[in-house]
Amino acid sequence: MSPDRVRIELGRSEYPSSWGSGGSWGAANSSTAVHRACASLRARLLATARIDARSRLHGLDPAGAVFAGGTVSIGHASEALSAIVARNHFEGVEAVGETRFMGDGPNYAEFSIHTYGAHFAEVRVDADTAELRLRRMLDVFSVGRVLNAKTARPQLIGGMIWGARATLHEEAVIDPRSGAFVNRDLAQYLVPVHADIPEIDAVVLDGFDDKANVLGAKGIGEVGICGAGAAIANAVFNATGVRVRDLPITLEKVLPGLPTVGA
Repeated sequence: MSPDRVRIELGRSEYPSSWGSGGSWGAANSSTAVHRACASLRARLLATARIDARSRLHGLDPAGAVFAGGTVSIGHASEALSAIVARNHFEGVEAVGETRFMGDGPNYAEFSIHTYGAHFAEVRVDADTAELRLRRMLDVFSVGRVLNAKTARPQLIGGMIWGARATLHEEAVIDPRSGAFVNRDLAQYLVPVHADIPEIDAVVLDGFDDKANVLGAKGIGEVGICGAGAAIANAVFNATGVRVRDLPITLEKVLPGLPTVGA
């Protein structure tokens, strides 16, 4: 069926329970479950048509069945799915699709089913003040089959920006005596502005991981951020020789290690 005839219902406690969206498993798991539910619906409707004497598909071999455009065809005979439902399922027809816990799937024990990203960052460091400026970032990702390119690439770019801001700006300071946050407003908790985030690009490779699931899709929630900070920190080290392992990378952490003038 065309997408405009599909309605998504999520986020209400009266709906069936499902896995949450943590660890990048939301889209891949939900889509796999939907795929299995649709496959179950197709099998059920096809079985109904084959035993219905009023159906054009009555008694035909289901092996060659083709579902397309809201119809099911076997050879030269075809019938609308809505007609099959109207004759045999007066209250509609339902099916359930489920996903297994990945620890129960043999592929996850035998193969490395992960997403991958290569992060590249260029920074400029003032030799006198140790002020840091991110100049540009380029990341290349291999995430299996992309379900929605319009949302996948911006999500990855958002992760890259998140990694940059965590590496160079944001820091929550905690009072060790009380455990309270000291910088509790945006006047003291630094967040980047447009000028702090320069040219950024994300390249998403075409792929299909047949070991992950029938759709070949994998999660992309964290891969955009995980290596971004490391790439920026490595760029700072490459420029200054100063290795900072405690984020964010600030002036006072870099300045003492800068080479002296003429060195």
